[in-house]
Amino acid sequence: MKSDAVRNELIEWISKLEDQGLLGSLLGIKKATQQADWAETLSSEERRSIERGLDDLKHGRTTTSKDFWERHGR
Repeated sequence: MKSDAVRNELIEWISKLEDQGLLGSLLGIKKATQQADWAETLSSEERRSIERGLDDLKHGRTTTSKDFWERHGR
């Protein structure tokens, strides 16, 4: 089925929908597809910080949550 045909079928179906839950879900999908990728909004410093964290992970420079909290008094 071509895109135009699918689009028209969906438009017709949505225009007749009464189910508020389903309409809300469809609206959520619409909003999710229109949002910019959060990674594109990062500053260069934030990107460098993420890269440092990934490098730490790659080289085993990590600690468990349990060890962290034991060292910091929790």
